[in-house]
Amino acid sequence: MVTDRELPDLAIEVIVTSGNIKILEVYRRLGVKEVWLWQDEQLQIYCLENEEYFIQEKSQLLPNLDLNLLCQLINHDNLRLAMKEFRELIVNS
Repeated sequence: MVTDRELPDLAIEVIVTSGNIKILEVYRRLGVKEVWLWQDEQLQIYCLENEEYFIQEKSQLLPNLDLNLLCQLINHDNLRLAMKEFRELIVNS
């Protein structure tokens, strides 16, 4: 038996091949509040409202997260340098 504590509020899917929007139905049935889909170097945020997902410009769960900056760091050529820059941003925020 699955309890509410075992279900995540946020799911992140990295789509490497052709994506399938039907994955949102799986998360909807689980009651996941927010789903992030990363595909073709872009991030789409889906938020669950009234049992249906809607695309949003920003995260409802992490409203202060700069998604443009996050995408830049994910796409960075040097992962180690991207992590360093991310840590510096967190410390200086």
